Amino acid sequence: MHAFGWCEGKVCFMIKAGLRNGYMLLLFIIFSVFLNEIIIMGNDLIAQAADEVIDGQQVNFEGFIVPLLWMIVLGTAAAYLKSISGNHYSAMVQRDVRASLGRHVVKLPFSYFDEKSSGSVITRLISDMDELGRFFSEILPNLLVNIIVVVISTVYLVQLDAMLIVVLFASYPIMLVVADRLSKRLAQIAKRLRTHMDECNEKAYDAIQGIVIGRSYNLYEVQKREIDAVIDRKVDQACKSTRISSMGWVLKNVITTIPVIICYLFALYETMQGRITVGEMLAFTVILGRILYPIGDIVFCANDIREVSVSLKRLQEIYDQKEERTGGNIHTRPQYNNGSVAIEWDNVVFSYDNSESYPVLNRMSFMIKKGEQIAFVGGSGEGKTTIFKLFCGFYEKNSGQYKLFGYSFEEWDLETARSCFSEVSQNVFLFPETIRQNVACGKENAAFEEVVEACKNANIHDFILQLPEGYETLVGERGVRLSGGQRQRISIARAFLKDAPILLLDEPTAAVDVEAEQKIQEAIERITVGRTVITIAHRLSTVRNAKRIYVVSRGQIAEAGSHEELIERRGIYAEMYAKG
Repeated sequence: MHAFGWCEGKVCFMIKAGLRNGYMLLLFIIFSVFLNEIIIMGNDLIAQAADEVIDGQQVNFEGFIVPLLWMIVLGTAAAYLKSISGNHYSAMVQRDVRASLGRHVVKLPFSYFDEKSSGSVITRLISDMDELGRFFSEILPNLLVNIIVVVISTVYLVQLDAMLIVVLFASYPIMLVVADRLSKRLAQIAKRLRTHMDECNEKAYDAIQGIVIGRSYNLYEVQKREIDAVIDRKVDQACKSTRISSMGWVLKNVITTIPVIICYLFALYETMQGRITVGEMLAFTVILGRILYPIGDIVFCANDIREVSVSLKRLQEIYDQKEERTGGNIHTRPQYNNGSVAIEWDNVVFSYDNSESYPVLNRMSFMIKKGEQIAFVGGSGEGKTTIFKLFCGFYEKNSGQYKLFGYSFEEWDLETARSCFSEVSQNVFLFPETIRQNVACGKENAAFEEVVEACKNANIHDFILQLPEGYETLVGERGVRLSGGQRQRISIARAFLKDAPILLLDEPTAAVDVEAEQKIQEAIERITVGRTVITIAHRLSTVRNAKRIYVVSRGQIAEAGSHEELIERRGIYAEMYAKG
């Protein structure tokens, strides 16, 4: 496999899956060998009977037909078991590969999905996985069967007349050269084709996700032209691939015909010279038909393997990505009343490209005590949202110290650390499931009564009861069947149910109307009781009651204090507040 560049670096995840289910592959090989041995024996039996007839001998019909019938029965059973074991092997390996890759993808760091487009990731997980499935369901079984057929048939032909094999294989080197050149060309086209599929999926994804903007700004024709252009490039590459594949198929048939003619003529010559009998020539003719196309398929199998290798490399690129760290040894959330500090940063530096030349956060320091209500304010792009990402461990700081409840963040198990945070954002994401399921994801195995109680606290229970399906109402993709305020209150109910000690608020009332804002504000007032509350604010009026406000500018804490203190200071905050 290394010859095709499949498994560079790490041991390929596909090889691991193949070895785990190797016993089914072994059964497939055993039944394939058994089937071909039966075919050879039956062919030999018929050849002997033919020679006896030609020599004028009386053929023992019963001694001929009974073994032949047994061979048919055993051959049928072997063919069935070979098919079953081959299909099971293919299904089991595909299952393991998909499961392994799926487990790996959900553990990839947040930065990977920031860097890669959704279309590219989706194409790899669906289209490239389908191509890999074709390898296990078609290419690999056919390759193994062809090799077994060629080996067993070659041994039989050597016993008949070694010169027949020499003549047969001497005609095939040209096929190897042609197949190699075609397969390299096909691999290049397959790679470009996959890239165009990524682009096509990206455009389609963007068009669907941005349908409101697209319709509002009459971008239908623009988006259509972009998608059509990508599809045209994809079709062009697909047509090139088809032309080359068809050329390979034609050449394979033409090249395969030459050895057939040569071998038939040579077999006739050997018979006339008395080196083989007529029955043996008949047997050779039958076996030649069985060995001929498998040899061609083996040679041209390089085309299929190189095409699959393109998909495999793309999947291996995902698998080679380092998983998000699991963290340290703190696997249980400490008692909330243990100590007085919830979060402490000391000279934290962070940049998205791991370079400290242009840091997003530049030697940032602050301390947040338990039970405090704190706010981060500042202009767009100053790093406020990045602070939240580092709080939850979506990114790792470049340098500095980050302590959570008195422990260095690196000492925490990542899942345990994230269990300390609930986030309510202005950009609410809901799964395309029911309201109950969307709320219940805040707590594993949550009882229905707990979901209802959370929704009551979030001021959404009465609205849910008015729906025909109640809590079993489907919210649609990303919650499109609900208003912005309703989605927001469901996210607050989710946070209620999670019951984390630290609440992160990312301007949750920024995109709702006045009535919805009032209900959301009431729900937030309930959920903040007894918790440490950290708010990102764009509208400064929403953070006037915060105990301490941190003003973020150029990746640093430029000012800190209460609303009154910052107004009196007449600095950045006072200027921002004056502008409204």
